[in-house]
Amino acid sequence: MKMNPSHSSMFMALVLLVAAVLACSGSIGNETEKANKLVTEGNAAVQEANKFVTDAEEKKGRMLHTKISELEEARTLAKEAIVAYDRAEDKCKEAAKKYEEASKLRINDKFKEYLALKVKEYNKRAEVVETAKGTPQALIDSEDQESFTKRAEANNEKVDALGKEAEALASQAEKLEKDNPKIFE
Repeated sequence: MKMNPSHSSMFMALVLLVAAVLACSGSIGNETEKANKLVTEGNAAVQEANKFVTDAEEKKGRMLHTKISELEEARTLAKEAIVAYDRAEDKCKEAAKKYEEASKLRINDKFKEYLALKVKEYNKRAEVVETAKGTPQALIDSEDQESFTKRAEANNEKVDALGKEAEALASQAEKLEKDNPKIFE
């Protein structure tokens, strides 16, 4: 079969167009793969953050149940809790950074939207953890039980409010994931 020159150039243009589309879709796939790798790294940071928060909360709990006569022991626990909270905060920020990096790649728009919510959520969780340090810090700084109690209660209210904001973001991300299951396979 012999093609005339105009058909031949149209055929070549079509072949080039198909090749370009395939190349682009391949690069999007590569970007999704990169995004998934970053999400996995972010999720690992979240797991570490959870361990540090658990450690901090355990130390804070022991601190709160220490007898007043053992104030120095309680303050030592408070300092240890603050260190654990600092580590958790760093890991939350690391997770948010990984999710943000993934969201900037060429990926599905719903996946980008999901990642943007995760960035907000983990930045908010970092803020929760930063604020949570206020309770053990109040014990270190307080001169008496009344001033500690007042500061700790006020701080706990802030932590609860920020925690609710973080949970709302997590719920939005979860809903997006449930509404678009094929994107997350």
